[in-house]
Amino acid sequence: MAVLAAYSPARADQFDTLNFRVRHAVLYDSNFFRSSGINASNPVRSETRDMTTLGMELDKQYSLQRVELDASVVANRFRTSDYLNYNALNYRAVWHWSLTPRLHGTLRREQDEALNSYDYFGGRARNLRTDQTTAASMEAVVGRDWRLLGGLERETRTNEQPIAEQGDYTLRNVSIGVRYLFPSGSSISYRLLDGQGTYQNRIPGVTALPRSFEQLQHELRFAWAVTGKTTVGARIAHLSREHPGLALRDFSGVVGDINAQWAATGKLHFQALASRGLSANQNNTSSYISNSRLGLSANWSVRSRTVVYAGFDRTINDFDGTPPGVVPENREDKIHGMRLGLRWTPIDALSFGAAVQRSRRTSTISGADYTNNSATVDATFRF
Repeated sequence: MAVLAAYSPARADQFDTLNFRVRHAVLYDSNFFRSSGINASNPVRSETRDMTTLGMELDKQYSLQRVELDASVVANRFRTSDYLNYNALNYRAVWHWSLTPRLHGTLRREQDEALNSYDYFGGRARNLRTDQTTAASMEAVVGRDWRLLGGLERETRTNEQPIAEQGDYTLRNVSIGVRYLFPSGSSISYRLLDGQGTYQNRIPGVTALPRSFEQLQHELRFAWAVTGKTTVGARIAHLSREHPGLALRDFSGVVGDINAQWAATGKLHFQALASRGLSANQNNTSSYISNSRLGLSANWSVRSRTVVYAGFDRTINDFDGTPPGVVPENREDKIHGMRLGLRWTPIDALSFGAAVQRSRRTSTISGADYTNNSATVDATFRF
């Protein structure tokens, strides 16, 4: 599904160590529950949500050390389906540590709370998802052009209600790698990520749900400064996930993405993105999803304080890994999204935004198609 592009307004003072923000947004969704048709017993499909955000941003340098914090409390209030109301605590805290200029890294903690989308989970029940990441990374400068990389990461997902397809899990990764820097500013890097994971809160009634998994990834990254106006970033990796004792849920393959950005003029910028991913989707008819996406976007600074942006993306989801003895559904979903928005910043501390979006899904299985139109207006004050 396409996501509305968001352009953050300038800080009240970009050189301040501490800044606060207050934002209120109204979001209209014509088909909030992503249904393919109106149910006679409950014809309500549209929803309007009010989102009020109180946030703070801290960015402080202490000699070789730097501390960043971006935290917010978001109150979500639904005008029709008020049982969905919730408050979210979202944050990202990073310590950029440095023992010497040649040995440095980060310690990072993130949390994101949101309502699970109804695209694939169906129903109308409230189901909040909490994603947390705790990570440590290290980079050592070797000679002039080489860097040695290392890292530890713990990633968790918990759902208010258990989900079979993409349920609760904990993943611990250890990574090692190397990066080479070119004189032009371009770079190439390799990382090996070795992960061990466990699933929690598995639900009954689904065939062969694993309790644990092992994940291995070989990853190459490229950052290419083509010209002063054009940059290209790319990632290509081989991902393998195995489930001890339940090989029928295993999957592996090539994943990655390429992102090109072009500053055509000082006011007009374009971006193109292509990606392919693999993710677990464990139910009675599939084990994983192969995801391919193509996206194009542009933003135009009409005036010094007014930006217009637009985008289009196309996503294909293939549901693969049918368990033995089950007739394959051969399900394939295609999602097309278009968006158009405007951001006006009359003064540095205050900005207003408006955006519209249309998304449409077609599927090879009956009852999975939907069309949705949405609109957002917001105001943000920073001080």
